[in-house]
Amino acid sequence: MGRGEEIVEFFEVENMVTKEMYQSKKELTNDVGTFITYHIFDCADIIIRQYYLKYNQDYALHYVFEETEFIELSFFFGKHIVKDVINGKHNRYLPFHCYLSYLKSGSTADVVFEKDAVYEHLDIYLPLDFFKEWEQYDETIAEFTNAIKTNESHRLIKDVKLTQELLILSNEIKTCSYKGVSREIFVKSKVLEIIAVLLNEREQRVEECSKLQLGIKLTEEDEVVLSKVKDFIDLNYREFYTTEELSKMFFINEYKLKRGFKHLYNLGLFEYAQHRRMNIAIEKLEEACYTITEIAFDLGYSSSVAFSKAFKKHYGYPPKKFFLN
Repeated sequence: MGRGEEIVEFFEVENMVTKEMYQSKKELTNDVGTFITYHIFDCADIIIRQYYLKYNQDYALHYVFEETEFIELSFFFGKHIVKDVINGKHNRYLPFHCYLSYLKSGSTADVVFEKDAVYEHLDIYLPLDFFKEWEQYDETIAEFTNAIKTNESHRLIKDVKLTQELLILSNEIKTCSYKGVSREIFVKSKVLEIIAVLLNEREQRVEECSKLQLGIKLTEEDEVVLSKVKDFIDLNYREFYTTEELSKMFFINEYKLKRGFKHLYNLGLFEYAQHRRMNIAIEKLEEACYTITEIAFDLGYSSSVAFSKAFKKHYGYPPKKFFLN
């Protein structure tokens, strides 16, 4: 068996119900990299997995989807944009964004992973008829369910950012201590809440983007400048810059800076900077080599208390809880 086949087989979803799968961990390490799967939840119709991948080298993975039994809802974390080619179409998946898709049977996918990049995503696998009861009330849902019936790939949710509400709901699923039927009822209710929030966020985002596009026109030069602003924030995450300061630094008016940045990157300037700081905070907490105070000062916060408040507001729980876990 080649390394690619070994990795693909490792990440195959077992459509089975077990009593031992609660938070069980499965790990594969070879010369290509390290791969971890957490079995968070299994029942007859919903499966939830959390994946961690780290490659020791740039690596291209090819796989074929056989008969598809699930709709896949994916939460992408980390700081790396994931890119793939599915059935000849190029796609990208942004950090801290959600995607809900159906891939037709026989679909092919090619994904390129970067050396030393850490990839993390949470996947919720839903039955093919999950949205059937709502198709008569919503045109986009009807299009989605019809695509499933005719075995055509389709995406219902794309580039919807992970809000604090969504992060809290996903964390409640991962930390649920209930057993048996009560656990199944609890998790399924949270999955329904997540779907409701996503559909609402999607509609709001469509409205906001429409209004935004009506209110601003970006030239190629503007997009280059805004890309430089993004790179500057990535490198200087310890500093808390105002819109006025960034506007003067990059010679772009404040209105175009604020509206244009959100138009290009789906996040406001300060939201993006906060996501950047929180991503680094998670990395440092995972390394378990730093105290919370050290992380706070490294990220530019005046105290550990200020950092803890910001972390809890972003993720829904304090860094101390993550640190202890």
